[in-house]
Amino acid sequence: MRKVFAACVVGCLFGCGAKKGAADDTADSDAIKTPATVEQAARVLDLSTFPLMDGAKPLESPQVANLFYLATGNVKTAFEFNRKALLAQGWKELPNSSVTDQSASGMFSRSGFVVFVTVTPGGDGSLQVRLLNQGNVKPGKLPAPPNAKPVYVGDSTAMYATEAAVAATADACRNLFVAQGWVPYGTAGDSAIFKQNANLVTATVSSAPAQGGKTMIQYSSQLISADIPAPQDVDDLRYGDEPPELTFGTTQNQDAIVDFYRKTLAAAGWKSTMEKLVDVDEKPTMIFRNPAKDMITLSMPSVYGGKLGVSVRFQSAAEIAELDRRIKAEAPKLRAAAEAKAAKEAKEAAELAEKNKVPKVAVTLPADAKDVKQTNDSIKFTVGKGKAKAAVESFRKQFRDAGWKEDVASLERMAGTLLFSKGDGQSVNITYSDTGFMPTEVSVSAMRVEFKAAK
Repeated sequence: MRKVFAACVVGCLFGCGAKKGAADDTADSDAIKTPATVEQAARVLDLSTFPLMDGAKPLESPQVANLFYLATGNVKTAFEFNRKALLAQGWKELPNSSVTDQSASGMFSRSGFVVFVTVTPGGDGSLQVRLLNQGNVKPGKLPAPPNAKPVYVGDSTAMYATEAAVAATADACRNLFVAQGWVPYGTAGDSAIFKQNANLVTATVSSAPAQGGKTMIQYSSQLISADIPAPQDVDDLRYGDEPPELTFGTTQNQDAIVDFYRKTLAAAGWKSTMEKLVDVDEKPTMIFRNPAKDMITLSMPSVYGGKLGVSVRFQSAAEIAELDRRIKAEAPKLRAAAEAKAAKEAKEAAELAEKNKVPKVAVTLPADAKDVKQTNDSIKFTVGKGKAKAAVESFRKQFRDAGWKEDVASLERMAGTLLFSKGDGQSVNITYSDTGFMPTEVSVSAMRVEFKAAK
């Protein structure tokens, strides 16, 4: 938003000229005499429902106070489309619009409001089209210290010079704004931001070496799409309108913040949909709804430097309905994709299971085998003294007859080893010991083979 403020200021200073043709429709019978609320502003112009050019692609969700989208075609055609749309709704084009092949900008007024329209090439063959409602607060009507002299007063900005010090001037401006009902709403460098209803005013106080060291005051105004309240004495307060969201840091705890928003929003008709904070994506969250079915999401995602981070996000009923429509429209495609993914994973799992499937091998034990211990891939047993080698020879015949390759054969009277192999990494290792003074033991172990119950 601050970038947009700057764009408006530049457009006014270098395109409009001092006061010439300034909007002067605040005397209209339908003009709102005080800083407008969101509802009042929407009745004059709701940019979330403003017509778009054919093939336009909104870069952000359209809001009451601003509209930003990509279009195709040339700059002049795009500007003319929006110009005609505004004129058809009763808006008056202010003098000094600038329309070239490279860029276009213009300002339109109605009922005390001013809308700024810009069209610029996007660099990739597209056009960036932005409409910004600057609200119904004229910068030149905002309070200025009595010793400040006007340097420039226009529809988008008002500039004053004073001999007073920067700090004293900033304090004087703040006191004047607060006295007229404006609420401090954050800072940005040399700028202090104030809010009243749905209007934001940025007051920048700085030294101007080019003006002989005088202190310069600059005011600019902006309509916002959501009137989100903020607790007092918070840090790093920031508001963005795309989408409408307020963020800040505070030393207060979660309960205090929840209590503030419960009470403050209730006065405006909002109710919480839950009794307590609920973790959503690991963020303590509370949802508020109003009778119009708009939604405010309060979340406290982090604690940094001893301060609790807070986010307050607004979504209109129309925005939620559109999101719901998109979800429903995408549901069949998402369901089909999920089913296809599940089928693919099942197929891959079956193929892997088949690949890892091991053959079962039947083994016949000697009739006098004792103390048999068997698992899927090993068999151990004992036989009488002097009978181990004969038992292993019986295994040797079994595996040879079954087509196994004998890789190693070392059969002595007191100990020995047999090693057989087959395709796919299958192997069987048979060992025995028959010392004559220790129990005879025969062991059969396998890799990638599962033994059937020994007979």
